[in-house]
Amino acid sequence: MVNFDSILPGINGKDERCWEQLYTSCYAAMCVYVESIVKDMDSSKDIVQDLLVSLWHSDVQFASSKELMGYLYKSLYHNSLVYIRNKKKRASILDKIDKEKEEEDFSKDFLLDTVQEEIVRLLYLHIGDLPRMRKQIIKLSISGFSGKEIADKLGISVNTVKVQKNKSIKYLRDRLMHRRRELDL
Repeated sequence: MVNFDSILPGINGKDERCWEQLYTSCYAAMCVYVESIVKDMDSSKDIVQDLLVSLWHSDVQFASSKELMGYLYKSLYHNSLVYIRNKKKRASILDKIDKEKEEEDFSKDFLLDTVQEEIVRLLYLHIGDLPRMRKQIIKLSISGFSGKEIADKLGISVNTVKVQKNKSIKYLRDRLMHRRRELDL
């Protein structure tokens, strides 16, 4: 067991051997103390290490070992509370960022869904303008029927289905592009 009063002049004078004795005799106990507050041993070790390093670089002098120990444990308590506060702030900020990202993703998804619905609405609006045969061909095609199945259902040739479908697609594309240009203005 180290007599802190005997090494105190060395602590105040930055004597490395005295600091090693302080470290060896107090480090584990200080880590356990901080861990009881912050509930994380790795963070506790960092807090203790940071305090000892900052104390080494400071000009603080101690009149007694009781003053030294009081300073160490009071500083560890304070630094632990600062750590907890900062950890909560970081968690709060990360939660806020996550919520904003979710809201942004929701807004993007909502906008995308709205645009897609509007495109589908306009598509069906313009399909309604097609001649009856082309309208049937396009609706069957959208429903997933092949060119041959459409030809069989409507009693026409596969070639007629292809020609009429291509004419319908060209018309619909032109109508949607015209609508897009109107909206861009």
